Amino acid sequence: MTFVLSRRLRYLSFGLAIVCLTALMGVVYQAKRTAADQAAFPPPGRMISAKGVNLHLYCMGSGSPTLVLEAGLGENVLSWYPVHAKLAQTMRVCAYDRPGLGWSDPIAAAIQPEEVAENLQALLHNAGIAPPFVLVGHSRGGIYVRAFYHRFPEQTQGIVLVDSTHEQGPMHQYPYAARDYRKQALQIAIAEPLSRLGVVRLLGIADADRRPSPLPAEILAAKTAIQNRTDTAHAVVNEIAVMRQGLDPTTPPPRSLGNLPLLVLTAGNLVDLAIVARKAEGAGKDVEAEKALAEIQQAEQDDLARLSRRSRHIVVGNSGHFIMHDQADAFVTAVREFVLDMPLVD
Repeated sequence: MTFVLSRRLRYLSFGLAIVCLTALMGVVYQAKRTAADQAAFPPPGRMISAKGVNLHLYCMGSGSPTLVLEAGLGENVLSWYPVHAKLAQTMRVCAYDRPGLGWSDPIAAAIQPEEVAENLQALLHNAGIAPPFVLVGHSRGGIYVRAFYHRFPEQTQGIVLVDSTHEQGPMHQYPYAARDYRKQALQIAIAEPLSRLGVVRLLGIADADRRPSPLPAEILAAKTAIQNRTDTAHAVVNEIAVMRQGLDPTTPPPRSLGNLPLLVLTAGNLVDLAIVARKAEGAGKDVEAEKALAEIQQAEQDDLARLSRRSRHIVVGNSGHFIMHDQADAFVTAVREFVLDMPLVD
């Protein structure tokens, strides 16, 4: 009996040693590849210290007001690539990376939208970029730019919401919201430790070119490198933790923007019931549930457009969630006209 137990213990010890060695090799692999990526893809903009964290700021063009681009969940300055330079032909346009995303330094804890707004204001101030600002928020970024306005109304000349998230999302009324967000949070939570071991990188799980994209090959390569960083996975986990608070039915609705000029751009493919039903059927999803979700999204977009007495709402046809990718020219035209026609803030 003693011999059997001793043999089992040796097998267990050997197996544990193999696991530890494999994990160590994964950590080394991830660290080396991350360092190589950082050397191959340096930040296109400037690194500016804001509240003790180095944040990446990428500005083009000149003039006033300055257009400030706030990306969506887990995204970075590269998500604006199809429109950044085009907009900068007639105005100054600045995109930046929130902590842990893109080229910005990571932070340990999740932060609330008000803290995101304060970080952005400090970044712009320390970079010498004076207000007024027109804030452009995509998806989750829409909540952040509204938080900026409520914290710094005197610096905000206008807001553009690009298929923006609603403060009461992820949609209380949608019967599968809690399930979907639990699933998403679990996937990301698993991805974070796996990314530390290099598994996410090795399997290409986070590669940016897994779907057709309008981004050129060199931008996709940089985006893939960023998305394979462990810091990116951790930052997304933090943002989702805050987002899930929107499932609470006591979450207040978005606050009024008063007389602030507001442009709301809605992705047409996500609210067109015929398109939604056709895609749901093709993907084997519950058609009625997907149509219900589309109706909720339409209602939320309409609600956002009512936040200001000076608003315009455009449903952009033939576009998915990334309107600035799917309809870049229409996006640039709409934003440019909005800024040119904008009255001064009262």
